[in-house]
Amino acid sequence: MNTKARTPAPRPTGGGRAARINFLAPLHLARAWAIVGAGLQRKHGVAGLRFDEEAARDVLLVRAIESEDAEAVVLTRDDRQYATTVALNSTRLGETADARHTAAFLTRRAGLALDRLVGRYPMLQRARNLARWPLFLNWALPLSALLIGLASNAIEGDRLNILAFPLLGMIAWNLAVYALLLLRSVRAWVGGGKRATPSPPVINWMLRTANAHLAGHPTLERAVTRFGRDWAALATPLTRCRASRTLHLSAATFALGIIAGMFARARYTAAYTAGWAGTWAGAETEIAAFLKLVLGPASALTGISLPTIERLRELRGAGENAGDWLVLWMVTAALFVIAPRLVLALGSLSRCRQLSRRFEIARDLYVRRVLRDALGRTSTVRVVPYGFKLAGQSGDKLKRLLVAGLGEKTTVHTDALVRYGEEDDWVAQQASQAGNADQLIVLFNLASTPEAENHGAFVARLQKQLNHNPELMVLLDDSGFMHKVRGQAYAPRRLEERLQGWRTMLASFEIVPIRVSLDPSTSSEGASELEQALLRSTGAG
Repeated sequence: MNTKARTPAPRPTGGGRAARINFLAPLHLARAWAIVGAGLQRKHGVAGLRFDEEAARDVLLVRAIESEDAEAVVLTRDDRQYATTVALNSTRLGETADARHTAAFLTRRAGLALDRLVGRYPMLQRARNLARWPLFLNWALPLSALLIGLASNAIEGDRLNILAFPLLGMIAWNLAVYALLLLRSVRAWVGGGKRATPSPPVINWMLRTANAHLAGHPTLERAVTRFGRDWAALATPLTRCRASRTLHLSAATFALGIIAGMFARARYTAAYTAGWAGTWAGAETEIAAFLKLVLGPASALTGISLPTIERLRELRGAGENAGDWLVLWMVTAALFVIAPRLVLALGSLSRCRQLSRRFEIARDLYVRRVLRDALGRTSTVRVVPYGFKLAGQSGDKLKRLLVAGLGEKTTVHTDALVRYGEEDDWVAQQASQAGNADQLIVLFNLASTPEAENHGAFVARLQKQLNHNPELMVLLDDSGFMHKVRGQAYAPRRLEERLQGWRTMLASFEIVPIRVSLDPSTSSEGASELEQALLRSTGAG
């Protein structure tokens, strides 16, 4: 066997002046944060069909149900035909339909299908609602932050400690947040920023109530779980954007609450004084420098002078009228917290509105299948065996499985085997023709040890050359492997270890290999299982 060494393909990677600078920094941060959101949306929304938030949610839910409902028991064939026919009559869908009309057709079809499903399974509406952003958080968190800010003044009593929490803590926390946002923005600009999506267990927990009521319907329970996973992958950028907007607004209201509480205490306290206390005796020089750093911009804007070292000595353990200090801290909070956070919140709000109207779902296997059935046209599947020869009877069985699983109008073309070391020649000569297929399937032999420098490199070349159009999937023929381990007590363990090796090798390409048995002497059943495996291996786009 030719084990020609090669380098694996790289993984895709997805005084007043001071006040003025600090005030403009949030504007740049807002712009950078929007760019980060755009990059995340591009990663999670591969170029395809564009939907608004509600439409994307319904399409993904119907897709999950149809993908899990192999026997068309939940969403019957009559339901599917009705939804397709009515949607086809109400949208301008044709052989040359553009992305907008195709998205409109899928949106209409999903809505019609859900109308029937929700009537029979009301808990599906619960699942749809749980997938929405909780609107009460938009006002509950900022309001809670405001009340906490107001209550925090009780810590200081009737005397304003100019060096104590919550004033300095509020400034320090917000500066730390700005530094983190700036760091993430820089990482995004240089291509190193990468944020993971919420894990499926978190989404499953959110949908647990709906799943509990669907326990008597295993198909729907699996579908809702799949929907949660797909929705997490697609909607995470928007969810994070909304969370960012709400948290920025909450930080602003928290600072506003602190300042408002201080002014309220000054208004209703007979003698509201300001001073400092603590174990920093003899450190008045350092304290004066520190106050100049923190309150210097406010002092420059208001004209209120900061205390000298002698005056700080007099204020230790004593106090003076807190009026000037209140003004200084109010302006400082506005410069460092309230104004920047409001700018960031507005930037997030603008980005959220864009994201909510720009959900993109790729033209994956499910989408192409729905369109093919709606238009009554044939589907072309191209199978490329790599590293082993597909015998005549095994090839015939694969064709029967694909046609039975994907529909009688499916045409299967099987290429001659691609030998080790011939990958470059095949890609150069055949990739353009392979790109015309609706589905490209690379067939590997499970008996072969997965090699990144051969099997992985071939997949990487195909993905790069085809640019994910058509969608690339991998089948693993287990017939040779099962013949080798037949009768061995540890056969199940070896099978799982080999499958895990293939999954690990293909994980970097975001491909889940599908096991299939092409031994002609075994049962020809499994068309439905193959169809469902193909559909389940499709991502959210």
